Amino acid sequence: MNENSYTDFIELQQNEQEELDYRIIVHHRNPDIAILAIHGGNIEPGTSEIAAALGERLYASTYLFEGLKPRGNQVLHITSCLFNEPDGVSMAANAQTTLSIHGNYDVHNALVYIGGRNEPYKNLIQQCLNKAGFQSDHAPQHLSGMKGNNITNSSKTGAGVQLELSTKLRKSFFKGDDFTSKNRVNPCNLFKKFVTAIEKATLAYKEIV
Repeated sequence: MNENSYTDFIELQQNEQEELDYRIIVHHRNPDIAILAIHGGNIEPGTSEIAAALGERLYASTYLFEGLKPRGNQVLHITSCLFNEPDGVSMAANAQTTLSIHGNYDVHNALVYIGGRNEPYKNLIQQCLNKAGFQSDHAPQHLSGMKGNNITNSSKTGAGVQLELSTKLRKSFFKGDDFTSKNRVNPCNLFKKFVTAIEKATLAYKEIV
């Protein structure tokens, strides 16, 4: 184990207790697009809520891996290229493409970085987010989501989209700019606006593939 987090799910499973330290939520729906939040719950707060809302709106297969610890959830952060929890891997592999929701630490800018290998889907998401008034940009190298072994790109087409939402943006999605676990049941209008923009982009993408 490196000093920050487990190297893979097997190591995590040996050291952490399911339903106490972490949980896995799987919704098998339409497998065309799998929506993933592999750093959900208290690992990257707000990512589960967005993935779950999108999954419901689009009736898409959804996978959440959630940190439940009161503190120290960073240890549960398995990188996208090493993430090998079987249910998540299987859902991504059975989908035509994926949409993976992540959190990027940035308290100053309300920004979405758009990465992954699915260029048409990425372009539509960027258009819809910009139209809805959200600031977005191409992901920098370390967040680009371009590697073939990234779970985002492990779909049938070998391509998906990875969204990295800044801390500031995720906080603004909940009442009082508070994304603690107690308050994440209180999304505000901006949250709904964001989900609607991604929903529009996804429906537009489905029409062209």
